[in-house]
Amino acid sequence: MATPSTRWKRYGGFGIAAVGFLITRLFVAETIGAGMPLPFLLASLPPLLVGLGLTVFGVVLAVGRFSTTYVRTVTVWCGLGIVALVALLVATQLSAILREGMMTTLLDSQLLVGNLLLGGAVVGVFMGDRSAANTQKRQEIRRTANRAAFVNRLLRHDVLNAAAIIEGHAGLLAETPDRPESVSAIDNAAGTIKQTITEVGRIASPNEDSEITPVPLAGTLSTAIDELRERYPDREIRVESVPDELTVAADDRLDIVVTELVENAIRYGDDAVRVVIESTPQSVAISVVDYGPGLPPAQRELLTMGEFPEYDDPGAGFGLQAVSLLVERYGGQIMTAGGAGSEVPHRITVRLPREPLSGSMTETTGISMFAVGRATTAGVVAGVVMGSFLQLAADSLPVIGALYSVNSPGIGWLTHLFHSVIFALLFATGYQYTDRGTSLSPRRRASLFGLGWGTVLWFVAAGFVMPAWLSILGQPATLPNLTPIGLLAHLLWGLTLGLSYTLLGRLSWFEQCVQWYRG
Repeated sequence: MATPSTRWKRYGGFGIAAVGFLITRLFVAETIGAGMPLPFLLASLPPLLVGLGLTVFGVVLAVGRFSTTYVRTVTVWCGLGIVALVALLVATQLSAILREGMMTTLLDSQLLVGNLLLGGAVVGVFMGDRSAANTQKRQEIRRTANRAAFVNRLLRHDVLNAAAIIEGHAGLLAETPDRPESVSAIDNAAGTIKQTITEVGRIASPNEDSEITPVPLAGTLSTAIDELRERYPDREIRVESVPDELTVAADDRLDIVVTELVENAIRYGDDAVRVVIESTPQSVAISVVDYGPGLPPAQRELLTMGEFPEYDDPGAGFGLQAVSLLVERYGGQIMTAGGAGSEVPHRITVRLPREPLSGSMTETTGISMFAVGRATTAGVVAGVVMGSFLQLAADSLPVIGALYSVNSPGIGWLTHLFHSVIFALLFATGYQYTDRGTSLSPRRRASLFGLGWGTVLWFVAAGFVMPAWLSILGQPATLPNLTPIGLLAHLLWGLTLGLSYTLLGRLSWFEQCVQWYRG
């Protein structure tokens, strides 16, 4: 099955966030008044919370480690839900016009329109999530079928061939006992059967029997390459140095992936084989480079798309089938490039996540669900600290509510915390890159990055975006609005955010709560 473009990952989540924000701002928030009776206020708050929650969910989709397939499915269903409700509104209005010859008040009710549109979006998101879960289940069934087919073909090919050799040479020994070459052939065939059964036991074990954990790459790579150098002493294998602390999400079968890819390059490539390691905060890429003709189309599809051959075909490469099964099990991706007819050497790249993934979190880019939970919680904590300071120092929380046409402390607090969570998620996205080329501790890095991020928000968001927004709404505002109190509040927010984010990362019970929430 083809993988959707990564543009879905980039724009789909932000598209849902934009839809949720626009519906909330243009329809729901406009119906809330600072002096409205309590029953009406309480009736208007749930749609506001749902709309802001939908916006946060969209941002989480955009920055989190979700697969492009999942994001695409949820985005499409969200759009279909909105379109369906818009069609229902239009049909209802047209029906009223045809019956009564006049416009009804349906479209004049902003709260009703907002609720219907939000309902369509939220129902669409839930439908998309269920659809993606069903797709994932079908993929798991396909992987199980591929694993069974692989075992069947490997046993039939290797074991039956070895059994035929044993049977043939046993007959020769019966006729002529003194045949050392037959004894050697039988011994080799028996070894082949034993090795095949061992390999089948490792590769075909059920997923639940092998836990995915962070595995040090250096040790696995060194062991696999040393064995290959002993097996092929006349071939040169160049391996880049790997930091001892570099890990990938895998199990005790990771050596099979390395061995099969390098051995394939040795068998069909020329000159030296190179193993190149590249890492990011989320993933590690293991590339095997050779100067051979490259893989035929069927084997490329096997690796990159998981398309197993329909019939028994030894030429399809049992080793590559094992690589495909294991990499998919680890939540990784396989890419091929170069080869015959290309100006660049043939390259097979396996990209694996640096920490175990599950559920819809099957992408090697973005922040983990644990980081999402830390950022969301830290964003609320930092928002409370900053909001308390602003309320005590300048009584300016109602101004934030004015951005949503409600000059109210309660709405100001709610929308302020909403903004804090959004900016905290963006903080976590950028923070993951701060460990490059620095010896600072995580707490200091997070604190400094939080202070810098808070300064940027004070200058851009509070200094220009917020007053411009208020001016558009007809509210008095100074542009730019770069006040010392605002700077101090944003610095306090950034420092609290950074410290809270790192502290939550050390709490095992918090990580367990996030894992429980993920199911």
